[in-house]
Amino acid sequence: MNKITKEFHNQGHVKIKNFLSIKEKKIIKDIIYENFKKSLNLKKKFNLEHKDFHKQLIGLRKKNPKKFGEIYDNINLSSKFRSIFYTEKFLKTFAKILKVNPNQIFITGFMMRLDAPKDKRNILDWHQDSSYYMMAYPKFNAGVCWCAVTQNDQKNGTLVFVPKTHKKFLKTKSSNKKKGITQQNKIRVNKKDLSNSLNLNQNFGDASFLHMNLKHRSGDNFSKKVRISMACRFIDMSKSFNTGIEFYRYNDKKFN
Repeated sequence: MNKITKEFHNQGHVKIKNFLSIKEKKIIKDIIYENFKKSLNLKKKFNLEHKDFHKQLIGLRKKNPKKFGEIYDNINLSSKFRSIFYTEKFLKTFAKILKVNPNQIFITGFMMRLDAPKDKRNILDWHQDSSYYMMAYPKFNAGVCWCAVTQNDQKNGTLVFVPKTHKKFLKTKSSNKKKGITQQNKIRVNKKDLSNSLNLNQNFGDASFLHMNLKHRSGDNFSKKVRISMACRFIDMSKSFNTGIEFYRYNDKKFN
């Protein structure tokens, strides 16, 4: 078992620095540019970390949330964006981590997150991603790939997780079924979990792979910038794959 595979299965997470190539980072930046250039009057060589870019992003979200939402959806549905996770490099890494043939990998849950400061509508409390992606039930040989687009740390609310909490799937019921508010499959954490929790600190190009059962939550963004990250879920199809359940499962009696 190689170092990456061993760390993922023992710790529930593994980080690879500078995983994205210069070409892949350019594609990501170009996707953001093409989708926001008209609304933000962006220049081709805009800076992802510049305060003016983030000020305009936050302003658009406040003044025209409908337009912001449409752009967000367009980015996440973009074949060019999703294709990044289908490259040979990603597929081989997913396969290595799950100890399975690359031909037996299912990828879902694509998203580029744009988390604004002090946002309360779209953050998630303590949870496991497995409760949202029940196609991997009951073995959950699956993971979540997180890549930073901006520099992400505690200040701008990066993901918070608890190492070594991935061995057990915790059944839960869904809450917050209100339109426009992110659904919650909240789990309980104890004092030990809280004291052992870590921040997913990443620079643009870093990739982290978290087990789908790992306990984690959204961080609190107290900065003046939007936290931008991208993610997908990768699942082993060779052992316990529930065909036909390739979407979120909320409060399904079969599993809860």
